[in-house]
Parts: sequence; structure tokens; C-alpha cells
Amino acid sequence: METNEVRLATFDTWAEASMCAERLESEGIPTVLVPLGAGAGGWGSSAFVPHEVRIRAQDLERASQLLAAPEA
Repeated sequence: METNEVRLATFDTWAEASMCAERLESEGIPTVLVPLGAGAGGWGSSAFVPHEVRIRAQDLERASQLLAAPEA
């Protein structure tokens, strides 16, 4: 079965993207972090380049609601 992946959000650093991904994964939504730009190959680390958080298309509405709601 093919799963369509969509971009949920873009963050300035890996740390910010990782915090978003952790919140989603704690709710059962799998994530993929994708470095944008040169990444580790260009700078030796991808921590300080923008990252995109991708999720399954079927989780988009739920993920958007989770991120809009304040954390309990």
C-alpha cells in the first residue's frame, strides 16, 4: 500500500522541527524530518538548517488540530 507524504510545517532548525515531531509522535502520528538545503553534507551538521516535518496525508487534519491546540 502506498502512503502519500505531505509537508506539515517548516522550521528554522532541527531542534524546532524535532519538538514538533515529538508532539505528533506522542499522539501516534508518524513523522519524517527532512533537512532543506545543503544539510550535513554541506556543513558537517544539519542541525542549523531549515527542516520540514512531513506526515502521512491521512493524518494532516488531526496533526493540524494538535499543533493548533495548547499543550496540556
